[in-house]
Amino acid sequence: MVNNDTRLLFGRDEEGPLRISPLFNDAFLWIFGRHESKPITKSLVNAILQRAGIPTIGEISELRCDAASAGGVKLRTGRTDVLVATAERTLVDLEAQRRHTNVSNKALFYASKLLCEHSYKGDSDDYDDITQIITITLLEGHTLSSDDDVFVSVGQIRWKRGEEVIDGTDRMLFVVVELDKVKKRYTANVEEVLGDESLAWLYLLANGYRDDKEMDAIMSNFPTIQEFAERYKLAMGDPELKRAYDRYIESRLEYNQMIHEAQREAESIGFSKGEEKGREKGLKEGRKEGRKEGRKEGINEVLGRLHQLGFSEEDIATVTDSLSDT
Repeated sequence: MVNNDTRLLFGRDEEGPLRISPLFNDAFLWIFGRHESKPITKSLVNAILQRAGIPTIGEISELRCDAASAGGVKLRTGRTDVLVATAERTLVDLEAQRRHTNVSNKALFYASKLLCEHSYKGDSDDYDDITQIITITLLEGHTLSSDDDVFVSVGQIRWKRGEEVIDGTDRMLFVVVELDKVKKRYTANVEEVLGDESLAWLYLLANGYRDDKEMDAIMSNFPTIQEFAERYKLAMGDPELKRAYDRYIESRLEYNQMIHEAQREAESIGFSKGEEKGREKGLKEGRKEGRKEGRKEGINEVLGRLHQLGFSEEDIATVTDSLSDT
């Protein structure tokens, strides 16, 4: 049975059924990462690139998901969500990011690995003709900036010469789509959404697919989005996907419980150690500072235990943020 708290994770109409978000990893790979997904994946990628002011891609020569290679920083592997290869030797890494992480560094890490792994071998000093890498991150659950009017951002290597800023290369481009801003700005499929394919795609991903007249209006304007809806329905009928979703729900609930327990333990450890430091100094301010130092020690002790239990760096970073906010 699904806990009502999962509405915060996946979105749910007050009177409608719970839907698996198309950004849920297994659903995202099922919908956009298969050979037969080429038309809708190309449509989504080009809609975002056009919105970002980047030349669109041509025909997709290869489409795959969950590619990984060994090694890297602390043996980290670059596991892509959906990797799109074009005949023009452009690689697009399409990522659905729903967890709080360092988006900029993650995109840089993935792009760097892909650039090294997919550039042709040749003259070791010839860097004029290397593969172009574009990472597109569909970001949900947090934002990069406070500017609500800008929800598609582009980054690349640039040089600063005095007051002049020069674009260094287009071989590595980073696009971030902040879906929470789309959701906040477009609460209904207004005329602007219905007349712009890129906005229609982002509105759909931000608000989740629904079987209603609002979705019908979008799909009637854009045939490729209609094809997406058909693939989404097929994905929802896949038993493996349903099992993956149930496992994810269970793990998230267990994870949330772990965070609450870590908070309570850190508070308890910090309070006891803080009281001890305060008594040593014998001053009110000493007790205050002692509790602060003790709480810090408590948090560090809890995080050390999480490392020992094998939690990932991303999960531990989430716990750190949660504990720091309390």
